[in-house]
Amino acid sequence: MPIHFSHPRTGEIVTANLQPTVTVISPRYAESYSFDRAGRLLSLFVDGRSIQRTLDHRLLVRQKDADARRVELSPDERDALLARVFAALHDLADSLPQARLAPSDAAALAAELNTILAMGPQALAADGEAYRRLYLPVSILPPDQYMALVVQATEGCSWNRCTFCGLYRDRQFRIRSVEEFRAHCQAVRDFFGAGIGLRRGIFLADANALITPQERLLALVRTAQEVFGEPGRPRPLYSFVTAFDVERKSQDDWSALRALGLRRVYVGLESGDDELLRFVNKPGTAADAVQAVRDLKLAGVSVGVIAMIGLGGDRFAAQHTANTVAAIRAMPLDRTDVIYLSPYTPAPLTPYPAQAETAGIRSLTAQQIRAQTQAVRDALRAHFPQTRIAPYHVEGFAL
Repeated sequence: MPIHFSHPRTGEIVTANLQPTVTVISPRYAESYSFDRAGRLLSLFVDGRSIQRTLDHRLLVRQKDADARRVELSPDERDALLARVFAALHDLADSLPQARLAPSDAAALAAELNTILAMGPQALAADGEAYRRLYLPVSILPPDQYMALVVQATEGCSWNRCTFCGLYRDRQFRIRSVEEFRAHCQAVRDFFGAGIGLRRGIFLADANALITPQERLLALVRTAQEVFGEPGRPRPLYSFVTAFDVERKSQDDWSALRALGLRRVYVGLESGDDELLRFVNKPGTAADAVQAVRDLKLAGVSVGVIAMIGLGGDRFAAQHTANTVAAIRAMPLDRTDVIYLSPYTPAPLTPYPAQAETAGIRSLTAQQIRAQTQAVRDALRAHFPQTRIAPYHVEGFAL
């Protein structure tokens, strides 16, 4: 519901857009703030900067270069900016009785501002603390799942020995009991409150929750659907899986998960070159990944295939490019699937940088990364004209 009016005191044009899952308020030209239905601040556009508020209460400034890491504001900068934003919102709320607005619009906007102002700077800080108590760090999600409802059915990664990956080095792999998981889901539901409608689907975390033995996995998925779904209308469910682990489940197993809402599984191919996979200690082979995708597709589950651009540096560049293209082209992908091209980014406390240096491998330059990305994209686009091919910048991830 869009609302437009002139501010009674300043004459600025105020715009408020009240939608079922999000509210966007622009108190003046070239400035806007967005909130979920619980009044939780989501993002800001101020002073020509696009800023995301993370669930753990950081403010990240998006850079004009899409490949660049977002810059986090210091706590003092964050607090000063939030004080300024909420002062503008208080002023707007105080001005409403004098604004030339239809009574229904004035009442709707006043109610929304009351909800937002109740989630002011102190409440947002407490909200961030509550998030940190609720979750182990959510290390990564696929880009199309950044607004998912994340629930941690497992902790960590069952393999956790790839030399390039540092995402789960801080925890041991563990599968939660059904009782513990139910309590977690209920706490997640309570945390998001009225803002839960913005979360489009359920992402079953951490790294490869689908490795869970089938009967227990079915119980966990049913629990998530009981807490978050509607009778007869399960929420769409998404998760990562290691290609090598897909064969642990039968076609009937995957079909049963599909019936409970599983819609897309993300497979980290990383490379179609088996020599490179062995070098970085990635389990399985390119053929395993191809077969995994075939099995999932036969069960009616779409896939997200992730290839890591630049992995293996100059030594592996040619074979990595050619064999990755060949492996992905052997997969039965269609318009329901997505191919992600993710530039390798050195991760702290991982063996790969030293391993590559010892082997005399030089990292690809930025220009070479762009060239490899373009080569892979062009080859796949010609083969899969309807399949989405998108970048996946791990450095840009933040909930």
